[in-house]
Amino acid sequence: MFKKAIIALATIAALGATSISSAYAINLGSARGAYKVQRQTSVAPIAFSLYCLDHIDECTKSSRSQVAYTSKIRGLLASVNRSVNRSIRPLNERRDVWSLNPAYGDCDDYVMTKRSRLIRAGVPSSALRVAVVRTPRGEGHAILLVKTSAGEYALDNLRKTIVKRNQTGYRFLNVASADPTRWSAH
Repeated sequence: MFKKAIIALATIAALGATSISSAYAINLGSARGAYKVQRQTSVAPIAFSLYCLDHIDECTKSSRSQVAYTSKIRGLLASVNRSVNRSIRPLNERRDVWSLNPAYGDCDDYVMTKRSRLIRAGVPSSALRVAVVRTPRGEGHAILLVKTSAGEYALDNLRKTIVKRNQTGYRFLNVASADPTRWSAH
């Protein structure tokens, strides 16, 4: 485990040194004086990077970055959300370890289990985005976003139903891109 932690830290340091831009660069070159705000590239959470060391096949970019929103996909998302929410008992962990299929766990364990099950069901990994958010109460939380032709849908252990991203009421802090190793600050 120590060797994996060292590798993960080295990877994170290398990615951070090459990919972090200024937080909100402003382009004032527009003829109308409007400006463009660019989002900051951020590094994946360390616990996610450690998870990926053990589950490399789930942490690679796939050829498609979204999925068609059909009744079949809608049913699959609802089914996976419901079954994972029922299969893991809530537990506030002392250590931040992102696990797959635990009996007890916190929000990130729900996210990784849902993500894994959807990948196994044929949903492209690049359409599945892990997001770190703040709840309306100011608590840190993780959810899974599924990018579809009809928008992004949130799978959340705090909800029985799936909702669109903009209906969550959360403030998004960091979200994985189509390449799960690349994240952006929001």
